[in-house]
Amino acid sequence: MADTYGLLAYGRMTADAARTGAYARALEAVVRPGAVVLDIGTGTGILALLACRFGAERVYAVDPADGIRVAAEVARANGVADRIEFIQDLSTRITLPRPADVAVFDLRGVLPSFQRVVESVRDARARLLAPGAVMVPRADTLFAAPLESPAAWEDAAGPGQLLGFDLSAAQRAAVNEWTRGRVEPHELLAEPRAWAVLDYRTVTDPDVRGTAEWSVARTGTAHGLAVWFEADLADGIGFGSGPGTATVYQTAFFPWPEPVALEPGDRVHAEIEARLVAGEYLWRWHSTVERPGRRPFSFRQSTFLGRLPTPARLRKRANTFVPTLGADGEVDAFALARMDGATPVGDIARAVMERFPGRFATWEDAVSRVGRLSEQYAA
Repeated sequence: MADTYGLLAYGRMTADAARTGAYARALEAVVRPGAVVLDIGTGTGILALLACRFGAERVYAVDPADGIRVAAEVARANGVADRIEFIQDLSTRITLPRPADVAVFDLRGVLPSFQRVVESVRDARARLLAPGAVMVPRADTLFAAPLESPAAWEDAAGPGQLLGFDLSAAQRAAVNEWTRGRVEPHELLAEPRAWAVLDYRTVTDPDVRGTAEWSVARTGTAHGLAVWFEADLADGIGFGSGPGTATVYQTAFFPWPEPVALEPGDRVHAEIEARLVAGEYLWRWHSTVERPGRRPFSFRQSTFLGRLPTPARLRKRANTFVPTLGADGEVDAFALARMDGATPVGDIARAVMERFPGRFATWEDAVSRVGRLSEQYAA
């Protein structure tokens, strides 16, 4: 499974009537009496409960977050605890006693390309599902369109001047990060275009890329691109996060470095890519504006430019760099080396204090440090 949400985020997703109602209709359409269902990222357990309502004999509800205990309480309160097995772990690290007939999940962020979603789905198809198993959702289609929204641009870019100070350097970096918000259909300057499809029944590549081109429909000022998804959950059942909707996801806004006046007939071309790097998606969007009789101009943007590491940090990532442990690394390495399946956390903390005198003010501080390492790395 991908990295987790907190209970507050899951609660907001559950309360989203468009999203949860669509999932309920899809599960009703695909869950057959006696079915085995795999719920990846169960959160508060609402999809597992719905699967039971529609006839599932067994539901495996998986989530690494501590909030899964709340989902188990919800199941008991609704009389289905005997039909749901809650598993606190990543779905990529578990096995199931029986392969599942249906897999249900909502591992998206604002956009479907979020952390390790594709890895989780690909692994479930290969190891945890029966042949011919049904996926809910089946696919997400990504759309985009040029957007006129001074408020969204100002929110993303920040001020260029403040209290007499020139903040243009900060603004140039800020426009390489995308944001989200509510978008209305009248703010679009052209018809939406699909630029990528994530088909969860077949997808193997976590990277997403595509192109789209628009003919500007009306006079206006473009501030960037609105980007959203339309979910295909089952035959005739789905929902979206695009303009005019009020879903928990909202619509993504990829700002341009500066507003651009557009006229009917102008053409806008965009290349959009999300690439998974070290567990995090880096986005790039290259936009070109063409007008008859005028030389085209382009913007090349990337979230890498918005988070550009210092030369010192980049040097440490180079394949030729020879690393040595710093002070914190030495403490952690010493503690991890003593996690041998026989030594308690408290004893490791005492050994750490003896090895690094003066590093921790109290034994409790050392226990807290070792405990965090144990939580992160212990089997």
